[in-house]
Amino acid sequence: MKKILHIIFLSALLLTAISSRAFDRVALRPGDLLFKEYPADSAFTDAVVAATSSIDAYKFSHVGIVTDVAADGVVTVTEAVFTGVRETPLDSFLLSARHIGSQPIVVAARVKTPYAGAVDAALPELKKLLGKPYDREFLPDNDAYYCSELVYATFLVDGNPVFEARPMTFKDRSTGQTSPLWIKYFEELKRPIPEGVIGTNPGDLSRSPRLTILGLVAADL
Repeated sequence: MKKILHIIFLSALLLTAISSRAFDRVALRPGDLLFKEYPADSAFTDAVVAATSSIDAYKFSHVGIVTDVAADGVVTVTEAVFTGVRETPLDSFLLSARHIGSQPIVVAARVKTPYAGAVDAALPELKKLLGKPYDREFLPDNDAYYCSELVYATFLVDGNPVFEARPMTFKDRSTGQTSPLWIKYFEELKRPIPEGVIGTNPGDLSRSPRLTILGLVAADL
């Protein structure tokens, strides 16, 4: 049977009760943002989470964009990953997320009505950017994209970004020190750490007042 994908309205405080509750549901739409927690088994993921802050108690290190919802319920997500900008089936996007029981920790959000026109601008632009390289240096205007940069660059109203960019930091919020991973990462790139360069991150993006948080994404078999 085809999977019908919905959004579960659920607070982070209820994650441990997922399997024993019934929830109201609403369908995903093209243009919805999907914020994802990866399993905490990657030094890169840990470094991203340590330097950023997400909504509630979530620890987002990735974001994708719903770009197609087919009549049969199949959903496609566009995302920027290390191999570049690509389209990914939602099943695969959910599978790689951190799970609590059978629930993937992927939270959907929708641009609020005054900025809804940004979706019309973003969807065709995202198609044009497929195959673009991943922005390993986290720099603006280099025709390469990291995940939240892809959202920032494509969601526009009258040519202006819907979401705010801020000075980036690669310092651990708990220690105030730059993570050894970032030091090694940029040494290998032979580039300075772009501390203070204007940019974005998934956690900060999830806290934008221009988004409505819908809830955790779930799949019905």
